[in-house]
Amino acid sequence: MFNPWSAELRRLFLLLSIAFLVGLPFGYSEVFLLVVLAHYLALHLRNLYRLYSWLQKGHRFHPPEAHGIWGDVFHLLYRLQLRNRKRKLRLTNLIKRFQEATAAMPDATVILDVDGTIEWFNDAAKPLLGLQPGKDVGQRIVNLIRLPEFTRFLANGAAGEPLRMHAPQDDRITLSVLVVPYGKEQRLLIARDVSQQLRLEQMRRDFVANVSHELRTPLTVVSGFVETLLDETGDYPAHVHRSLQLMQQQTSRMQHIVEDLLLLSRLET
Repeated sequence: MFNPWSAELRRLFLLLSIAFLVGLPFGYSEVFLLVVLAHYLALHLRNLYRLYSWLQKGHRFHPPEAHGIWGDVFHLLYRLQLRNRKRKLRLTNLIKRFQEATAAMPDATVILDVDGTIEWFNDAAKPLLGLQPGKDVGQRIVNLIRLPEFTRFLANGAAGEPLRMHAPQDDRITLSVLVVPYGKEQRLLIARDVSQQLRLEQMRRDFVANVSHELRTPLTVVSGFVETLLDETGDYPAHVHRSLQLMQQQTSRMQHIVEDLLLLSRLET
C-alpha cells in the first residue's frame, strides 16, 4: 500500500543527498544543505498558507493543486468536506421532513431544550398554547404559559400521567399535555385537545345515571307486585308459580345491575 509519508521522507533524503554531493567538491556541503532545507521549508510554508486560504473560503472552491504529501492532504480534506456536506444535507432533509410531519399534526408540538427554552413549535401550538411564531422561539415556556400546575408539571420532570389543564387562551378547551425525552438533552412537548372526548365521557356518565334512575322506580313496582302475588295463599298452578318465581329472580337481577350502574356513575363523578 502506498504510504505518502515514506515517499516524502525518501524525497527529502534524496534532496539532501544531492545537495551534499554537489557541495562536497567545492567544500560547501553545509551551505548546500542549508539552502535545500530552506527551500524545502519555504515550500511547506507556501502550501500551509494555501491550505489556510482554502479553508477560509469554505466549500465553494476546489482545493489547490499540489504535489507530494500536500496533494494527499488537500485531497483527503476535500473528500472529508464532501462527506460532511452530504451528511449535513441528509440531516437537513430529515429535520425538514420531521417539521413537515409535525406541522401537519392536529396536536400542539413543541421542542424544548434542557432548560425549557422553546426551540421550535408547529402551527397547532398557536391556537392551543397561544405561542407566537418568530417571537416566542428562544423564550422559556414557563414564562409564556403561566399556569401553576403546568410549571409544577415541568419542574417535576413531567413524569407520570399526562397533565390535564385548560388552554392558556381559552378556558373552554381542555388539554392533555405530555412531555417525552427527545434527541440529546431535549424534550418534546405534545398538547392534545381532549375537550370533545371529555364532553362525550360526561354525556355517557349522565346517560347511565339518568337511565339507571329511570329504571329503578318501575323495577321496584314490578318487584313489589311479584312479591305480593307470591305471598298470597292462592292455589296457583305449578307453571304459574314457576313463572312468578322467574319474574322475581330476573327483577332482582335487574335491580342489582341498576345499583351497580349507579355506583359506577358515582365513582366516575
